[in-house]
Amino acid sequence: MSDAAAQPQPLAGGDGAAAVTTAGPVVAYAAGSLREAMQALQTAYAAERLAARPPSGATPTSTTARPAVRFLFGPSGKLRERIEAGEEAHLFASASPVHTERLLASGKLRSSNAFASNSLCVLARPGVAINEGNVIATLLDVNLKLGTSTPGADPSGDYTWEMFRKIDAVQPGAYARLDAKALKLVGAEINAADTKAPYADLLVGRRADVFVTYCTNARAAQREVPGISFVRVPDAYDIATSYTIGIATSAPNEAREFLRYVLSQRAQKVVGELGFSPPPQRCEQVEPALSAAHAAWSGKAVPLIAGAGAESKSVASPSIRIATRHAVTLQPAGALRFRHRAQGGVAGSFGGNMQFTAGETGRVEVFVDRRAWIDVVRLADDVSLAPTRGDRWLGCAGVGKNLGFLLQAGERYELRLSEVDSAQAAVLLMPMADSGSTKPAK
Repeated sequence: MSDAAAQPQPLAGGDGAAAVTTAGPVVAYAAGSLREAMQALQTAYAAERLAARPPSGATPTSTTARPAVRFLFGPSGKLRERIEAGEEAHLFASASPVHTERLLASGKLRSSNAFASNSLCVLARPGVAINEGNVIATLLDVNLKLGTSTPGADPSGDYTWEMFRKIDAVQPGAYARLDAKALKLVGAEINAADTKAPYADLLVGRRADVFVTYCTNARAAQREVPGISFVRVPDAYDIATSYTIGIATSAPNEAREFLRYVLSQRAQKVVGELGFSPPPQRCEQVEPALSAAHAAWSGKAVPLIAGAGAESKSVASPSIRIATRHAVTLQPAGALRFRHRAQGGVAGSFGGNMQFTAGETGRVEVFVDRRAWIDVVRLADDVSLAPTRGDRWLGCAGVGKNLGFLLQAGERYELRLSEVDSAQAAVLLMPMADSGSTKPAK
């Protein structure tokens, strides 16, 4: 396991309650192929929290510091089995949606969101020539030892056997040959003592001459041993992979905040630098209540320049349309004339205000593509509404934060965003029907 300290930061985002701390670290189980990525994400997350200022007048102390994120890396299937057996994991990042969705169905997780994808590559030890033209012939070469992960326990093995079947469709009999010669050298069990991926050592030690694994693993092995070469599996045989992450039903706020970061656009830059691709748009599992929100989020964005807040109520703020995604240009924090409830403006951040009128009484949820402090203020008496935590963000669509607010028909409201890390943000106000009898607002 690897610990990386998180830094002090108040719970971001108009949640209507103070942050809840935990007695120990956030526990995250993650696929072995995510070792480098998750540690890089934790480092970036901690740096982001450190750069943010604490509440006005407060001084960070060791007692307010957020606990570490403690990782256990291993084959996704084996990690799922541990969670099913009762081990506590606040977050679970899998190399296949099969495992997070199974835990979601059983009630162990409350979400399963895609956050990255990968491709298959073939590694070759020094002395074995491999290129795009000979990669399939190299895999089939009877004189070369073929290393793989373990199907069933590790999605990398599952993806590899799917690739074998694709090759067999073009070269009948290839599947039987590949299945017979494949050496399942990794992915059968969890070893918490492992501190690095094994691929370079397996190739240099001649336990395998070639190895099928993710391209991110291949890049890391080549950095470790420059004499190792690799080539991406041709598109005709490659398998679409999807990394998903879910949060436990009893996870603390710290875990939720780290999850939001993993699903953010900023996190995409971190994992992209390590060779991961954006997640495939796996939105077929969107719950019915979110279908209209997803359709609106996927539609064309309407540009809008947010206001900075006016001293006089007679000065109208920009109007935002309900059920329409907006590409909002925000204002520097120093220009804002409003402050949200918990903190003053933070130097170097962005925010802005927009107004709208509720057509009916009911719930509206605010979706934003990044972390933000979200306030909805009733203009008649300048009261900031108490939100309810959404936790239904559309990870497949890049939503990083959403909160719900109960509105009254005919009332005029102001949406205020604060502490956004960019001058640009995607924003959607969507009527939402709750599980009870409350109607969605229009």
